[in-house]
Amino acid sequence: MRTLGREGKKRLAMAIGNIVGLALVLGASAWGVYEVVELWEKDRARLTSPTKGVPVRDFAVRTDGVLQKAWVERTLALPKESSLMELDLVELKRRLEESGQVSKAVIERKFPDVLVVTLQERVPVTRVMALIGDAAPVSFMVSRDGVVYSGHGYDTDMVDTLPYIDGVKLIREGAGFSRIEGMEAVADLLGTAQASAPALYSTFKVVSLARFGLDRTLTVKSTEVDVITFGASQDSFYRQLARLDYILEETRRQNATGQLKSVNLAVGDKQVPISFETASAGRGSPAVTAPLPPAGSRFYSPPSRNSPSPQRDF
Repeated sequence: MRTLGREGKKRLAMAIGNIVGLALVLGASAWGVYEVVELWEKDRARLTSPTKGVPVRDFAVRTDGVLQKAWVERTLALPKESSLMELDLVELKRRLEESGQVSKAVIERKFPDVLVVTLQERVPVTRVMALIGDAAPVSFMVSRDGVVYSGHGYDTDMVDTLPYIDGVKLIREGAGFSRIEGMEAVADLLGTAQASAPALYSTFKVVSLARFGLDRTLTVKSTEVDVITFGASQDSFYRQLARLDYILEETRRQNATGQLKSVNLAVGDKQVPISFETASAGRGSPAVTAPLPPAGSRFYSPPSRNSPSPQRDF
């Protein structure tokens, strides 16, 4: 009987090993197919939910505003042990945008357990006081597009500089209020004032839209003038603010008697109707017109108490 040499034994061992390995691979494949078939017949949800049983571990929040991760978590209020594939992203987007402060929300899954939230926020232009039922008045923010919302995360000092909006009626709509018409003009006025005349802007306390629907005018109550009227369609806000600044500066320089009661920048292209509040009479003096400052000269003169000019009705 012929015996195998050393090389023959080695080749035989390798052949047997290959056969055994192939058998193991085939067996594992068959078992995998069996498991898939079992899942398909008995529990198809496990095939379509690869992360089921792995709860959301974290939020990744990106924003162009002030809202923080903690606010996103509170607003979404996800149930404990929720997995990514179980979440209704459309509903979560609605919750974020329903706040009003978020103009657009994008929500994405980052497997296996992170929810990515990207926010585009509105910027407050003014504040508004609202009476809801019998509760005390509540202050809300108002954006350029007229959306009224509670406002979260803003710096207190910044909020305190925002003028209030007046002459509007808040109408309940769903969980919030309907949009305020005319806010784009208000935003243009305040934005121009803040950028070109910050000292004037800081004196603006209340902006009224009461007459905007009639003649497109905005009235402002400031610490220096009881009523300032701006025209949204008459002239640029920049020029009107320059005229106002000129009138106030000349009034202070010449120490006119009494505080300015009204300045109407919405009428006339050569004269600005103004009136003064006289300390002795306790009421407005007859209105006069102040010439506009020509280029390179300053010739504004404050009125006397006995000015014969008729009172203008703004």
